[in-house]
Amino acid sequence: MRGQQSEPNGPAPRRAGGPDSGAGPDDRRSGRLVAGLLLGVAGAIDASVGASVVRVDPYVVVDEGFRRLDVTGWAWLQLVAGLATVAAALALTVNRRATVLAAAGAGSFDILLTVLLLPYHPVERALSALLAAVAVCLLAGCLRAAGRRRPAAPGGRGIS
Repeated sequence: MRGQQSEPNGPAPRRAGGPDSGAGPDDRRSGRLVAGLLLGVAGAIDASVGASVVRVDPYVVVDEGFRRLDVTGWAWLQLVAGLATVAAALALTVNRRATVLAAAGAGSFDILLTVLLLPYHPVERALSALLAAVAVCLLAGCLRAAGRRRPAAPGGRGIS
């Protein structure tokens, strides 16, 4: 074009993100809040299923007829884990790395407990595991994004 000078290789490409091309603080906060919502729902499912199993033991069919299956200990573990997961999800509203680590740990424990208890309540367990797995993946992304930030040196001077 006349009157404009162009670079020999063309114009420089524009970046979609900021200068560091990382996730901004608002993106990390919304990811944490979505993960907290998912973990809260997964924990509520676990707590409600655990509370229902604590009240009434399930029966199974065997060759001789019905047998009472005592899973009260597992039900209490599921109830406590569900309540701990809900508490960790609520703690995600605080902008601290420790809360993200605690929520990721609670979600991971929830997934492990789901694998162990899958035969007893398959639909609820699969839904809880799916929600917890998505939440843990979101929290892992938040931890990676937070790990890329470099803290400023005290006094504004570089450390040598």
